Amino acid sequence: MIEEITFSKEVRDKLLSGINKACKAVSATLGPNGKTVIISDSGKYGQYKVTKDGVSVINSITLKDPIENIGVQLLREAAKKTVEEAGDGTSTSTVLATAFVNNLKDFNTTDINRAFDEIIPKVIEQLKINSKELKREDIKYVASISANNDLQIGELIQQAYNHSDIVKIEESSNTEDILDTLPGTSLPVSYFSKHFITNQSKGTCEFTNVNTLIIDGKLEKLENFRTILELTQQPNNSLLIIVEDIHEQALRKLETFVLSQTLPICVIKSPGFSKHRKDLLQDLCDFTGSTLITDLSKIYNTDVLGKLQSCKISKNNSILVKDDNINTADKLEVLNELSKNTELTEYDKDLIKQRIEYLKGKISIIKVGGKSELEMKERFDRYDDAVKAVACALEEGIVEGGGKVLTQIMFNIANTEHSELEKQLLIALSKPHQTIIDNGSTFDYTKSMFEQNIIDPLKVTRCALLNAVSVAKTILSTEAIVLTESEWMR
Repeated sequence: MIEEITFSKEVRDKLLSGINKACKAVSATLGPNGKTVIISDSGKYGQYKVTKDGVSVINSITLKDPIENIGVQLLREAAKKTVEEAGDGTSTSTVLATAFVNNLKDFNTTDINRAFDEIIPKVIEQLKINSKELKREDIKYVASISANNDLQIGELIQQAYNHSDIVKIEESSNTEDILDTLPGTSLPVSYFSKHFITNQSKGTCEFTNVNTLIIDGKLEKLENFRTILELTQQPNNSLLIIVEDIHEQALRKLETFVLSQTLPICVIKSPGFSKHRKDLLQDLCDFTGSTLITDLSKIYNTDVLGKLQSCKISKNNSILVKDDNINTADKLEVLNELSKNTELTEYDKDLIKQRIEYLKGKISIIKVGGKSELEMKERFDRYDDAVKAVACALEEGIVEGGGKVLTQIMFNIANTEHSELEKQLLIALSKPHQTIIDNGSTFDYTKSMFEQNIIDPLKVTRCALLNAVSVAKTILSTEAIVLTESEWMR
């Protein structure tokens, strides 16, 4: 295979050219007055999408020059990792990474890495010091900022969280946005195999009209419940198996069922541990109308199966929507009485409270509409980003928004003596703030952002910063690029 090797300054110049081009498009979306970008709808010739979602923009960019395009791909990795970890902040990570590379490109690589390793932990520490806990009534402000300063989106998400801590976003065929509340629960467990995924773009397994089989213990062999598999192989049926563990051979066999389209199946891990796991399994049986299976050899018919209206299994959690015919009122009454037992430890009371929340849980679903498919998809992206931002804010707290927190930290740290390299690194921290101003921000930066309800999730800012640093280190330490003939002859 013929290869082309490009060295040193030429490499860095082209990488820098590529990331600057990508950053110019992505940074246009940053802030409440950021602009939308029209991108080609992947795989649909002649169709386009209007978006303010940074990761959608950078995912759509492919440059002709192969080295410039590698720069774009590296930025894309920062954006991708940020959205995986925090659900938002992709534009911020792109702007920060580009600023780091531009400001530090003329310095020695070893010195650059040393400066990052010394200063960035101080920045993270300052972020935590300057953070606050998110009050429930302030959810709408986090959501609004994330949704391009759209207060209507923020208000509806606030209503959704008033009903439930589980908020889902779905597309709607209506022109208006609608909030529905369904009986359901969320488990901190995932699928045993990626072969169970039904929605590849979202990495989720989604079923409706779901049969449930709940097993206490490890699933060793399939022969013991072949009856179940045969009887559930009916049109529009699906099977969700909840089990502590599964033998690899049994898992491979179930994957074969899925790949051959014999039966839609998903296997997820049972929640909890030790005795608490068994209690939760019994609660799930009450939630689904299932019979808890302790001996697989005694399964003779489908009477042991339960039902769910729907389920959505992601790599992080499992959302189960209860069937309308299932009633958990009696079990909830028992648990509520049990929670009043004065002899219980605080730990046991917390476990009972968790079980009660599982059984009485609700799921808020926001169905996003629009006057056209283009408008609906653009609004869907903003709702999705906003809900993820709220989840991050509830998890780790909030910081001043509008890019101000990083600029303020820059000034705080800059009060001490620094080398020219360190000064340039610190100056890069202010780039998101400056970009938001350049995009037409109307914030009053002489006042506290908290007072103006301009707030960002700490986790989003933290993840965006760390992923930007990682990519910047990679680009700034690159000495050569080896391309195949097909790449450099494009």
